[in-house]
Amino acid sequence: MSVPEGLEGSGQGLTRRTFLVAVGSVSLLAACNGKAPAPVASAAPAKPADRRFLQLSQALTGKTDLDPATAGRIEAAFAKLHPEMHARFPALAAKAQQAQGPEALLAAAGDARPTALAIITAWYTGSVGKGPQAITVSYRDALMQRPVDDGLFPPTYAQGGPAWWTAAPPPTVRAHG
Repeated sequence: MSVPEGLEGSGQGLTRRTFLVAVGSVSLLAACNGKAPAPVASAAPAKPADRRFLQLSQALTGKTDLDPATAGRIEAAFAKLHPEMHARFPALAAKAQQAQGPEALLAAAGDARPTALAIITAWYTGSVGKGPQAITVSYRDALMQRPVDDGLFPPTYAQGGPAWWTAAPPPTVRAHG
């Protein structure tokens, strides 16, 4: 019996582990038809929202510090999932120029009230739509995270090392407008 090339001096022949790795690799390549997986396209950077949509969002939520990039993602998601709602944005934006406060704008929205509520929902939940077709536009920066963002991170975001949650919460660092 001959020793495979490269293993002559090792005193070992083909080990069971080497054989299993080789068979696994060949099986994987055969399953892929010899093709490497296609590279995943990186997400395109978010474009800032139309200034009018950002102002409409500020009027509906009562928040003046909304992120323009998140607004752009929300607007794009509405255009994709709910074009009929997206078509109502200009009329709502015009009403926002005249209304004083979120409650007054909702009262003046008329037939566009469901669209206005959907925009508010998108800002608070960080997603547009429902079910499997929903588009997540922001998780960490969703408005629902703000009440506790000085001491808690959203689930799945690690704040620190092991047992970080056993320390006293940090003092309030900022207030949102």
